[in-house]
Amino acid sequence: MPRRGRHRPSVVTWREYLRQVFDHEGFPTFPDLNLLAEGDSWFTISGLPPYNLLFELRFRKHTRIVNCGTPGDTIVSMASIGRSQQLREALSPGIKRWDAILLSGGGNDLINAAGNIVLPKRDRPTNPGNPADYCDPAALAALLEDVQDGYRRIAAMRDVPGGPSRGVPILAHTYDYATPRDAPAIFGSLGPWLHRAFNDREIPPGDRVALADYLTDRLANGLLALTAGTHRILDLHVVDTRGTLTRAALGHRGDSHDWQNEIHPNGGGYEKLAKRIEPVLEGLLGH
Repeated sequence: MPRRGRHRPSVVTWREYLRQVFDHEGFPTFPDLNLLAEGDSWFTISGLPPYNLLFELRFRKHTRIVNCGTPGDTIVSMASIGRSQQLREALSPGIKRWDAILLSGGGNDLINAAGNIVLPKRDRPTNPGNPADYCDPAALAALLEDVQDGYRRIAAMRDVPGGPSRGVPILAHTYDYATPRDAPAIFGSLGPWLHRAFNDREIPPGDRVALADYLTDRLANGLLALTAGTHRILDLHVVDTRGTLTRAALGHRGDSHDWQNEIHPNGGGYEKLAKRIEPVLEGLLGH
């Protein structure tokens, strides 16, 4: 396996970036690579201690990541004209061309919709034979369509006429197999997510892991579909990160194996994901 880059990225917010570059507040930095990131809690904060995926990436050149991400954000919100001011500013004329765009989105869309996707007990077969039997196929299809549309809208922002970052590679990821369990985040103030939705829908405990995996696979396949076929998004690259992490123990209520809480990895988990992503990112950056 090739050696990783030795440079940790400098991760700054959009406002910090504007101060550094335009107002010269403090000592301005001029890294070799400038990446734009937009995403959910996998790019921001998912618990305490505050781990995230961007912190664990390593580069062969000095790299600055300008992070517009927000904990709990959905790809639909990121792509919304009314709620994506920072992203639209970062891709607008007058801003220097980015070397790549990093996206983390779709997981919260799925989590938020799980209560509608999973059928109540009265509306499903008496003895479901597979995870799909627990789901409303129309609701799941609508969710996946919304997620895909969000990615298309963000790509359209990148490719706006006159925009400086037209055709810049976008790198996204699938997620990994979370164990439905009563393991909330931030001292119990957030979540759990799947565990709560499955309790509300009276999913038998023995079927919960398979159902969560099914939903994760459907989301992953929906994201990967954006990179192939005649309707693919040009210059979008999705790293399939499923199977990277060691699953959390069922019933464990805290940090377990590679997971800090129910749906967020811990530092070691994010490092594993970073190692999976780095070779693809290096190829896009021309290393």
